[in-house]
Amino acid sequence: MNKCTLCPRQCGIDRDTRKGACHAQSEAVVNLYQLHFGEEPIISGEAGSGTVFFSGCSLGCIFCQNYKISNTGNGEVKSPSELADIYLELQSKGANNINLVTPMHFATKVAESIRIAKGAGLVIPVAINTGGYDSVETLRVFDGLVDIYMPDFKFWSSSIANELAHAPDYRERAIDAIAEMYRQTGAPIIGDDGMLKKGIIVRHLHLPGKLFDSKHILDYLLKTYGNNIYISLMSQYTPMPQLANMPNCPDYMKRTVNPEHYDRLIDILAYSDQENCFAQELASTGDEMIPDFKD
Repeated sequence: MNKCTLCPRQCGIDRDTRKGACHAQSEAVVNLYQLHFGEEPIISGEAGSGTVFFSGCSLGCIFCQNYKISNTGNGEVKSPSELADIYLELQSKGANNINLVTPMHFATKVAESIRIAKGAGLVIPVAINTGGYDSVETLRVFDGLVDIYMPDFKFWSSSIANELAHAPDYRERAIDAIAEMYRQTGAPIIGDDGMLKKGIIVRHLHLPGKLFDSKHILDYLLKTYGNNIYISLMSQYTPMPQLANMPNCPDYMKRTVNPEHYDRLIDILAYSDQENCFAQELASTGDEMIPDFKD
C-alpha cells in the first residue's frame, strides 16, 4: 500500500502515511460488527449474518446510505489476528456466515485475517460485500478464501456514474469484477438449511428516474449469467441528509423511487425467470409449445 493500486482509482498514495482515495490509511478500520438480520433471506436467515463494517470506500457515491462509515473513517484499527477473532466470535454466536462489508481497500490485510480464522476453526462461509467498483487483480487475492460475493451493480451509464460517483468507468470495472467473482465461486449452492453456501448475489439499487439505466443492467446480467447468479433488486433508495449540502447534487436524487418503475423492473426479472423455468419444464416433458410471457 505504499503506492496504492488496490482499487480502479489507482491513486498511488502511500497509505502508510496518509489516506488514499478510499478515505483510509493502510491499517484495517472496523466501524462495527454484529449479527445482521436485514440482508437477503438466504444470507441472514433466522440466525443472522455475521457482518463486519469496514470504514472507508473507494467508490464514494454521493448518495451513500452508510455515508458516516464510508467517508469519515471512524472506527477501531484491527490487525489481521484481531479481525480473525471477530469472525470466530460471530461464528460462536450462531452466524450463518461472515459478511465483510466494503473491505477491498484493506484487501491484503483482510485476506490474511481470513487465512488466520480458517486455521483457527472458522467453518462458516465467508462473504464479501462490495460496491462493484473493484480491481480484478485485487479480487484474486481472495481466490480460494471467499465463498460468496455480494457486489453492487450500480450504474450502466458512464455519465450517471460520473455524476454520482466520479467513476465514469464504473460499468466496465463492475462487469470485469463480477466475471472474476463468478470464476471464483461458480453457480449458487444452497445448503440443507436454505442458506447460500457459495455463489453470487448481484445487488442493484434502483435510482429515481433511472428506469432505463436499471433495465440495461438487468438485461446484461440475465443475458450473461441467466439463473447462475442471484439478483437482488432494491427499491429502498432514500435521499440522505448529506445531499442537502452538495450544491451539484442533481434534483432527481432528492426524490424517492417511482413504484411503477420498480414494478416494471420486477416484471423483467419475473418474466425472464418464468420463461427459463417453463423452458426447462417443457423440455423435460417433450412439449414443444413454449408460451410467450412477454405478451
